[in-house]
Amino acid sequence: MQESILSNVVLPLAIIIIMVTLGMTLTVADFKRVATQPKQVMIGLLCQLVLLPLLGFAVAGIFALPPVYAISIVLLAAAPGGATSNLIVHAADGDRALSVTLTAISNMLAWFTIPFLLGIAYTAYGSGALDIDFPVASTMIQVAALTIVPVLIGMGIRQWKTEFAENSKRFTRIFATVFLFLVILALVIQNWDVIINDGPRFAPAFIALNIAALTVGFFVAKLAGINRVQTVTIAIETGIQNSTVAITVALTILNNNEMAIVPGLYAIWMYVTGFALAFWLTRNAPTASVEGAAA
Repeated sequence: MQESILSNVVLPLAIIIIMVTLGMTLTVADFKRVATQPKQVMIGLLCQLVLLPLLGFAVAGIFALPPVYAISIVLLAAAPGGATSNLIVHAADGDRALSVTLTAISNMLAWFTIPFLLGIAYTAYGSGALDIDFPVASTMIQVAALTIVPVLIGMGIRQWKTEFAENSKRFTRIFATVFLFLVILALVIQNWDVIINDGPRFAPAFIALNIAALTVGFFVAKLAGINRVQTVTIAIETGIQNSTVAITVALTILNNNEMAIVPGLYAIWMYVTGFALAFWLTRNAPTASVEGAAA
């Protein structure tokens, strides 16, 4: 898989399509919400772009992971939000507009945040087989090509063909889900021996990262005085990463098959915690309407 049509052609093409799809759900008005709800957006971005990566480094250190898995955990923590977090926010009856705004901004900044954090990770953990010069500049260009450019194209399509953008939502979501499942399945099959041998060592790390991120996102937002609906939204956006982006970066940019295993397995786990949280929240939610919750 490391040197195959799947990793070199199909996966990058798929992530570009998924990012175009994300862009087709966005308008300039989504970004204008930064001005109308600056506190909620800034707290959300603080959790996503600062506290989550710090948790990634902390988890990698606490669990004393081998370099490849330590960097992989950081890569996962550096990944932006995605369609999955938007879907779980929807299921949890959270603030959908805030969710989309945070997802959009984190994806637009991914071209910088991912290379920056990976550069630190390679410096901190890159010893032995990983002792290489991390190509920050070229990685920034490649991540931008995979994220920000397709999102802008998608926004252009929505502006030009609004009806087409709306009608294609269902198909593109199904495509993204099925494709990600096939990629994860291929990763698991090809790396079954690694998963069996090392899984007990790295699985607790990404599970801890996920739970810690959900918890930190919730309590930071709560301590900031943000209402419950938006606190839940920020928690989900902090705890649910776009594993497809992480897998793509690992396989196509870093050219490291092992580094894609943690994001691949995490992609399965996040559905468990994400939808369990959504179910619990909807069962215990107050009767107040989400639409009236904007603060």
